[in-house]
Amino acid sequence: MIPGWKIRRELETARQQLQAIPERLIGPARQRRLDSRFPGDFRVVNGVAPLRSKVAIFLVYQPRGLSASAVATCRHLSERGYSVVLVANSPLSAVDEQTVGRWVWRFVERPNFGYDFGGYRDGIRLLWHWSVSPECLIVLNDSVWFPLDHNETMLGTMESSRADFLGALRHVDLPGSDTEHAGIFLSYFFLIKRPVLTSEVFINYWNNYVSTSNKYLTVRRGERGFSRALFAAGVSSEGLYSRDRFMAAVEQQPADFLRQTLTYGAYTDPDLASQGEALLQAEGGSQAWRAQAIAHIRAVVNKRNFHSSFCFASIRLLGIPLLKKNRGELQVRMRRQYLRAVQAGDLPAPEPAVLAEIAASVR
Repeated sequence: MIPGWKIRRELETARQQLQAIPERLIGPARQRRLDSRFPGDFRVVNGVAPLRSKVAIFLVYQPRGLSASAVATCRHLSERGYSVVLVANSPLSAVDEQTVGRWVWRFVERPNFGYDFGGYRDGIRLLWHWSVSPECLIVLNDSVWFPLDHNETMLGTMESSRADFLGALRHVDLPGSDTEHAGIFLSYFFLIKRPVLTSEVFINYWNNYVSTSNKYLTVRRGERGFSRALFAAGVSSEGLYSRDRFMAAVEQQPADFLRQTLTYGAYTDPDLASQGEALLQAEGGSQAWRAQAIAHIRAVVNKRNFHSSFCFASIRLLGIPLLKKNRGELQVRMRRQYLRAVQAGDLPAPEPAVLAEIAASVR
């Protein structure tokens, strides 16, 4: 029997695809109308933090007030030398502004339209409007908890990379592999350096992007379209975390680590879950068992997101400092396993307020 969550997911996808048909026709005219009012539709408030050579556009949608994790993200970015432009798709209270103001350069309130890429576009165009040209720009949203660890090395690795366009996670459809311009970068975290920020392809992409609150179109125009536009132009790129890099690290691990990986695995496919359980029940330690475990892990990540399926191993091996918040079945199960690993002392705990949010998300 097909699980109810999977039926609901497919029905929602079909609904979005149908709604995309008229949206393709009316979207460009609406975008021109919105642009004619730019930046009059926004409320901009200065924070306390200064303008620096590095800027982060942090998009949030938190109509009940800023979460402790959003405050932690702003603080971390500021401590790492970034001027935070907090772009909110919902009203910000005076309490919010006071709580986080010391770590924010400017607050921007905008209408709740266009999902993440609509907010990214407005944030980038506001930087142009303010004549701000940073050495590097982080673009991220609050669909992830970041950072899980204040000692994370992701930002430093991105900044020191020879690439000019970086994504936290590169997704490549099989049979493709992790090469420089393969696949796409997932949209929750980019780092873009000045050579790209001032390039024709970057400027044209954002000038021509048509915002939409249709999720189907946003994924295609935004998450897929942005990476592909820059890749097609030959922009130097690096995805820090990928299925291939994950598997390369897994293949070097001893049997005990692989057993932990399976212990904290998250599954939505019953056949793969049964295979993982059978491996855990079997005597481990032999080369044959180790080869079977690696083959099983590869089969899982060839079908599902590697970080969501094996959060323990991806955090331990790659140092991934973020965790998805969405309510997809696999991500909920992943967070339960993450919490088990933290409770057992097998993964480091984030700060208490962030841990409490993660725990609340699986109840």
